Amino acid sequence: MPGFFRRSGAAVSDGARKRMATLKPYPTLDMWRNPVTRGFARRLHNEESRRLLEEIDFDYRLTEGSVGGVEGVFYETENAANDAPIILYVHGGGFVAGGPTENAAGVLPTCYLSGCNGFGPDYSLLPDAAYPTQIEEVNAVYHALCADHAGARIILFGEATGAAIALSAMMQWRDEGAPLPVGAVFASPCVDGLGASDTQITLDGRDPVIRSVRGSYMRNLFRFYAPDAAPDDPGVSPIYGDFEGLPPMLTHAGGREVLLGDAARLTQAATRAGVDARLQVFDGMYHRFHAHWSLDEAREAHRDIAEFICSL
Repeated sequence: MPGFFRRSGAAVSDGARKRMATLKPYPTLDMWRNPVTRGFARRLHNEESRRLLEEIDFDYRLTEGSVGGVEGVFYETENAANDAPIILYVHGGGFVAGGPTENAAGVLPTCYLSGCNGFGPDYSLLPDAAYPTQIEEVNAVYHALCADHAGARIILFGEATGAAIALSAMMQWRDEGAPLPVGAVFASPCVDGLGASDTQITLDGRDPVIRSVRGSYMRNLFRFYAPDAAPDDPGVSPIYGDFEGLPPMLTHAGGREVLLGDAARLTQAATRAGVDARLQVFDGMYHRFHAHWSLDEAREAHRDIAEFICSL
């Protein structure tokens, strides 16, 4: 199987081809569910994510703190500007792993290139707390940021399953009449608990990081996340929600990840609702490639996000 992942088009950078040959797939859902293996799987996943911080080649600071009563991490880089927006970063990790420190390599480059500071909530993970706890915690952080930084521009940045939490939360803010972020960014978004996107089948086995098993992985994962809700409930799977009135969105996905279909459908749904939405697909890239800062493709992706933020 590793040899298969080395097969890629000539446009893919040498660094990306070499990286894909070394990547390991995420643990199976059975490992996440089993209390005996869960701790090992989470530790392995988090250690591999933290190692990606070694690729960051600029000065940054991670400071633990809390916003709205939710613990998390403040992101600062050497390029921070007082008048820049604030990034609210909702990390990925399949609802069961990751964290604002562990996944920081996925957002720090955007902070650096855009001049933004940010905050990542350390929201509750499965199985300690299930839906809608994670959304409630992100809600608390967002409302506190709005109260503590009156008039500040906030960028919502959701990664992987964090995009489902972030997008569902933003739809709630719209429904309750709260001020909305000036823009939203979704990287490798996982937003459909039915696993219905065509790429869940056509690209399964093409991504070295995440498998679909014909959509069953996502269906079982979201059932674990929200056992008492229907998988197509918009609060659980925001792809089935109402996008009308939401702020400009930028969505990124890799050309070989099974979640490419989720990213495309999200952008289509937003566009049909009149939202200024754009999808950027990075040829040959895999799930959460943004966290691999040493790759040319990751640098280009973060530049694109920074340009989007600076245009708002």
